[in-house]
This record gives sequence, C-alpha cells and structure tokens, in this order.
Amino acid sequence: MSIRLDPRRLGSLKLLAAEAGIRPGELVTRWVEERLDAARGGAPAPTSSSPAASPDALAGLAARVDELFRRLDQMTATSTAASPVEAAPTPAKRGPGRPRKAATKTSARKAGAKVALHDEIIAVIGELGPQTAAELASAIAERGRYQAPRSGKPLDAATVNARVSNPTYRARFVRREHRIGLAEA
Repeated sequence: MSIRLDPRRLGSLKLLAAEAGIRPGELVTRWVEERLDAARGGAPAPTSSSPAASPDALAGLAARVDELFRRLDQMTATSTAASPVEAAPTPAKRGPGRPRKAATKTSARKAGAKVALHDEIIAVIGELGPQTAAELASAIAERGRYQAPRSGKPLDAATVNARVSNPTYRARFVRREHRIGLAEA
C-alpha cells in the first residue's frame, strides 16, 4: 500500500518520526493501527468533523495539537540554528529543465579556498625552479591545494601542458630543454 502526502507536511512527519526514534513509514503505520484499534473497541476514533465530540475530548485534542506545534517549532529552530547552510534563502525558481544540484556541506568544506591551476604552477616553479610537466603535476598534487573543478580526476602532465600552452596563460610561462619555467616579466 502507498499513501500520498503533501510535500509541505513531509518534513513535519520526518521530524516527528525522528523524535520518536522510528522511520516515518512506521510512525504512519502506528497512527493507522491506533485509529483502527479505537474503531474496533467501540470508541469512535477522534475526528475533527465529529459533531458529537465531547468538550473534554476537544480540549485534550487542542492541547495535544498545540504541544505538537510547539515541539515542531523547537525542532525547526534547532535544526536551522545548528546548520546555517540549510537556513539560506531558497533561490528563485528556474524555468523548465533540469534543476541544479544544491551545494552540500561536505562539498563546501572540501572545496575550501579554490586555487587556479596556473597560480599553483607559478607557485611551484617559484619554489622549486623550472621542471617538467610531470614533475610539476606531482609537486602540485603533493601540495594538495589544487582540486580539479568538475572532473575530480587526478592531475597529470597532460593537464599541466594544456594549461601552459593555453593562449590565455602562455605569456606567463617559457619552455626550455623540456622544462617549464616562468617568463621574465
């Protein structure tokens, strides 16, 4: 059996289930079983549309609903205070097409300060002098400051050669005897 639930209420269900220490599906099952047991026992299940509900039952139900709202507000406030990344305002809706992936905490932490490959090449050459592309690639990998922006594949000599040969950065570097050095300013 499956149920359809308004997505706006799914978060509340997940929070209540987490508070109870069970999965959301188990919580829904428990609620349904409680209602069925109440119906079988001869006592009508509590409904908001029942005109014959007693004032005491309505007052108890109202108190329980208020308590649940208070707990939900506390849980929501604690979760937003604990994780400021999630508290960021949601971006405006995009047009048709595939939605962008949201940045996760781990990717934001892993990225740190981004260092451009050509800046890292310049820094390594400044420290160690002119080197081959393979030596530059291994030295940059050892430093650990540069991360490939999208592919995540390890840095190799071909990538270093491509950046040094790129017309945008070509004027910054010079090749002598199979080694890459800094161009004189």
